[in-house]
Amino acid sequence: MEITVLNYIKVNNLPSGSGMAKYGGGYYAIGDDSPYLFFLNKKFQVISKTLISNNKDFNGERIIKAEKADFESVELINGTEMVTFGSGGKSPQRDVLVRILLHQPLEIENYDITPFYNHLRNLPEFKNSELNIEATAFYDNQLYLFNRKKSLIIKFNYTHYLSFIKGEAELPTLEIKEFFLPKIDGIESGFSGATILQKDSKIIFTASVEDSINAYEDGEILGSFIGMIDISNNTISKTYQYCAIPNNDEKFKVESVTIDEEIEVGKTKLILITDDDEGSSTIIDCVISW
Repeated sequence: MEITVLNYIKVNNLPSGSGMAKYGGGYYAIGDDSPYLFFLNKKFQVISKTLISNNKDFNGERIIKAEKADFESVELINGTEMVTFGSGGKSPQRDVLVRILLHQPLEIENYDITPFYNHLRNLPEFKNSELNIEATAFYDNQLYLFNRKKSLIIKFNYTHYLSFIKGEAELPTLEIKEFFLPKIDGIESGFSGATILQKDSKIIFTASVEDSINAYEDGEILGSFIGMIDISNNTISKTYQYCAIPNNDEKFKVESVTIDEEIEVGKTKLILITDDDEGSSTIIDCVISW
């Protein structure tokens, strides 16, 4: 697997980029300490923003760390809606799901998902770990959540889940699989972004490395990887392929990935978004081949 970087683009007016999804002629994006959903044009200029958080504790464009919902993922669902999850790294502030219906104007639904996140926290798979949802992907009516450390993928039926959070059904069956991801300086990376190749039945994920003591505190950014997991035949492969994402003048913490164009089998154009933990965002325009 190889990655070719085409360009690095600094994005103005989008703090702490953490999630991105291509839609129509542009891109929706979120920041982990911002209450807004941003829309960017093809030149990655912010042309509009929509308030999606009920949080009132923000100064200008950024929410204070202790109170932020910590939105870390945004994923397109069937071309008609998007979802973004709070990380769950602090309860109840980060136990949030926002469902965005892509009407004009956008329709925003906010849900407190503390019961769901508490269920995850109490599962055996989370023993000696922390809940820290960093990415979301969607394929064939299945939603995939990606936990940072442990590096877990949690899969469930999306339609059933919507009924659950509305109080109309029991929790759907969860499939959980643990991964051991590549390291930098002896520190294992953790899932940070994900999406799915619809034509090729493969998860594309990003994983980043921070020298931090837990999911709440920031640490020195050491770098990031991009990888691929096969999900054909409705199963999550136990193996993956990956490569390092090259740094420019700084070490990048890649937070999200979206597919710009599936060029051909074995070659795809991607857009990555990064967060420097100081409020800035950089786009990495790239192509992967395998």
